[in-house]
Amino acid sequence: MLKQRLRYGLTIGAGFAAGMAFLPGPGLLLLLVAFAAVCQWEFYQLAARDGYRVHSRLGITLGGLWMLTVYLLAAPPGKPHPDVPGWEAAMLIAICFIVLVRTMADAQARRAFETAAITFLGILYGPVMLSYYLRLAQWEAPRFWETTRAGVFLCFFLSVVVKLSDTGAYAFGTRWGRHKLFPRISPAKSWEGLAGGLLAGLAVGLLTGFIAAKCHWGPVGIFWTADGAAAILNPFRTGLIALALVIVGVLGDLIESMFKRAVQVKDSSGVFPGIGGVLDVVDSLIFAPPVLYFALVWLLP
Repeated sequence: MLKQRLRYGLTIGAGFAAGMAFLPGPGLLLLLVAFAAVCQWEFYQLAARDGYRVHSRLGITLGGLWMLTVYLLAAPPGKPHPDVPGWEAAMLIAICFIVLVRTMADAQARRAFETAAITFLGILYGPVMLSYYLRLAQWEAPRFWETTRAGVFLCFFLSVVVKLSDTGAYAFGTRWGRHKLFPRISPAKSWEGLAGGLLAGLAVGLLTGFIAAKCHWGPVGIFWTADGAAAILNPFRTGLIALALVIVGVLGDLIESMFKRAVQVKDSSGVFPGIGGVLDVVDSLIFAPPVLYFALVWLLP
């Protein structure tokens, strides 16, 4: 099972990393929209298995519109050109209103609270969270709709920390796991696996940060500086952020397990043998992009 997970996981990860690294801005947008849409669809399918009525097509359309708007309007941190004031709050209000009106017009929505809430949650859980990959990829971009190689490195940093910590947790848990972490939600996870994941994520984060500082990878001022001043992410802060990414990755995994446990299924779909669906692959990455984004923004001088 470990070999199968590694084979599929490394193939998916390499393809995703190559797409992020070499696709131009519009191509990266389409890649992320596709991932978010499939995740949303699988999320809505889980809800449907439990008998909930959900407006899947509307939710996926609004999610794609959210990511397109982020790509066009979100201003990269530290750049002089301002974004459209208040557009995020205004758009979330509009999305909520549209979902509620659609639910009101649906004569078959017998449980309106649940239909509206699950449809809106699918938008927040998928596209809104994953859109922070776009925000990171646009770091140092001269214009709204461009991405930068330096920004894409931030996406790579968080992805490699989280996913290799997943692998470390699985390996440690399989070999030494004895004490259950959260048996009601995920019986297979153990405290020993969590410790292995934290160690793996910390090691990968520190190593990647060290290489970035030596090779001048990533945005100026994050891992390295041009004038000899202290970078934002020194080894101590890099380690703390790596540990935070691992923890939110584990919580993201558990949250998806909670949804699957509620409908008594093992995988969100059967797209990848031995792994499950797209949501099973990216569940640990859903909350990591906003965590890294806001950590860097709040640390900016």
